[in-house]
Amino acid sequence: MRIEIRDKDSHIVTGSVDLRPGIDYDIDYLQGRVLLSEPLSSTAADNLLVRTSGLSGDEAFLVVRYEYTPGFGDLNALSTGGQGHYWFGDHVRLGLTANSNEEGDVDSKLGAADLTLRKSAESWIKVQGGRSEGPVSTSLQSADGGFGFSGADPASFTDASADAYRADASIGFGDFIDGGKGRLTLYSQNRDAGYSAPGQSTLNTTEQYGGTFRMPVASRLTLAAKGDSSSEDQGLEHRAMELDVGIKLTDKWSLSTGVRNDRREDHSPVVPLTQEQGERTDAVAQLAFDPGTSWRAYGFGQDTLSADDSRQDNGRFGAGGSYRLTKRFKLDGEVSDGDLGPGARLGTSFLATERTNLYLNYLLENDRTDAGVPVRQGSVVTGVKQRLSDSSSVYLEERYHDVGSQSGLTHAAGVNLVEKERWSIGASAEVGTLVDSQTSAQTDRRAAGVHLGYNRDSLQLTSAVEYRQDDAEQPDTTQVERTTWLFRNSFKYQLTPDWRLVGKLNHSFSDSTLGDFYGGGYTEAVVGYAYRPVRNDRLNALAKYTYFYNVPTTGQVGAENTPSGFIQKSQIAAFDLTYDLTTSWSIGGKYAYRLGQVSLDRVDPVFFNNTAHLVVLRVDWRFLENWEGMVEGRTLYLPDVSQRLSGALTAIYRYFGKHMKAGVGYNFTKFSDDLTDLGYDHQGAFFNIIGSM
Repeated sequence: MRIEIRDKDSHIVTGSVDLRPGIDYDIDYLQGRVLLSEPLSSTAADNLLVRTSGLSGDEAFLVVRYEYTPGFGDLNALSTGGQGHYWFGDHVRLGLTANSNEEGDVDSKLGAADLTLRKSAESWIKVQGGRSEGPVSTSLQSADGGFGFSGADPASFTDASADAYRADASIGFGDFIDGGKGRLTLYSQNRDAGYSAPGQSTLNTTEQYGGTFRMPVASRLTLAAKGDSSSEDQGLEHRAMELDVGIKLTDKWSLSTGVRNDRREDHSPVVPLTQEQGERTDAVAQLAFDPGTSWRAYGFGQDTLSADDSRQDNGRFGAGGSYRLTKRFKLDGEVSDGDLGPGARLGTSFLATERTNLYLNYLLENDRTDAGVPVRQGSVVTGVKQRLSDSSSVYLEERYHDVGSQSGLTHAAGVNLVEKERWSIGASAEVGTLVDSQTSAQTDRRAAGVHLGYNRDSLQLTSAVEYRQDDAEQPDTTQVERTTWLFRNSFKYQLTPDWRLVGKLNHSFSDSTLGDFYGGGYTEAVVGYAYRPVRNDRLNALAKYTYFYNVPTTGQVGAENTPSGFIQKSQIAAFDLTYDLTTSWSIGGKYAYRLGQVSLDRVDPVFFNNTAHLVVLRVDWRFLENWEGMVEGRTLYLPDVSQRLSGALTAIYRYFGKHMKAGVGYNFTKFSDDLTDLGYDHQGAFFNIIGSM
């Protein structure tokens, strides 16, 4: 799971941040639900001067890659592949990629090669070519948090064979001109109809090209330019170009100007009623003053030089700046108004301690019809560092990935854990309009969130409330409204050095004007009580109670691609005990009881019972210096269907240090020891890594 930063004009990925499970997000694999620790920021800086709306920026997307097992029938599939690169000296690199998938009557293949010629970190050329056969990878996109999905039909790629290529070049002027400064980058990409690869599936032939240019002409004059063009057969054609000039008038005053031209044309056989087409040219001038003390300020004016009748003017004026009130408290923001509506950004930064920086930014953005990409018009994010929980935060930095890649400078992230920080307070809000990149259909969104965290000595508390209302325009101009609430709570309490109490309570529900069938929600409550003695750790015990209620969204599908129509309600109590007989031998056991209920009717639910008893007996043996073996005997009893399943599980592990072990094993039973998992597909070999603190 990762966050991708995509260029707002070309939609090409320019950077990515991998998310860490348990810190950045929680996931329920059975229900297919992801819960982020914080609302996702909408935009990242694009380093352009012309405002395409109240606040400009490249787009941020949450990307999830996953595998799943069908609920009915046997799975008979095989996937093989590999990727490798080799450097011939310091200036030539060759790479090869191959993938083959066999699943029933549908097979797919992907082969690719890339060649990099490098002079330096600033100057290089890279060419890539690929060929796909069949549906190698499919993708779905949701604009409402997972209640509805859209994407290409996988059947369109079944018998397709297609090629794709890409060429990138970067020229650092200092490598060819003594004392030269600046850089030029160029790219060209072509994907034939039916090409299929992760994140690159294409129904119609698509051609893209563009580049960037930046160079200091003199000590006080800088030029920057960017251009992108994208053309899809029987689809959308988009072009955007911008030229910016920066002049440093004095040590404190600077003047910047820019011109942007963009055009949109839709060649689809049936053009959506919401589509917006035409050409527009905007120009901007910005004057900034920075005395180098505790404040700085700037003002700008922007107007539309020319526009087709189908395009709105983009005139805008505004001012912004920052002011440091104290050593630890800083304000920054921007306000503007124009033809596309008002825009605002307000930020605060408070240094709570010398180690922890808490900050909050409010962004308000109106219609961005010229960009042609899905966009959230307003958001609240945390500047450079963003707190992920009551005891952790992330920082963003510029990192050069690969000198042979299309964009060397990308965003990266790190995690800071703060043990002594007590309070974590934050808020978020979004108000604005999203525009569909293909149909220009608009979604009016209002969203807000508040979260609070407290951490002191033996007590940790976190709580959050999030709200969102979407009024979505359909391609036929009808409107669908959806309202969603989310409540998140968790706590940890160390009663004594030996006893601790943990718990969480999450609740969410959503209503749609389409009716109850299109709603969704869940409730999850967990309380755990653990005994782990410090002085005599031979005995360890854990008691846990879970309440779970789930109404799946219609976007979650089951057999034959039909929406999930059942409601699940479960109460689970479990007790786990482990005792060390000697330094080499341990015994343990687990008992769990599930009172489960299922309703096959979502609108008028009628529940029937689905109870279960689970008994597990375990023996652990530590041998040699860093090895451990384990054998479990398991029994699952289902009284409602008079069924009893029994079997064994065995594994062998090797310790790597005191806090991590890895091993392999085999499960001879079909069921899991997690009673919230209703599947019976767990038999087989497994690889496991276990860490402790």
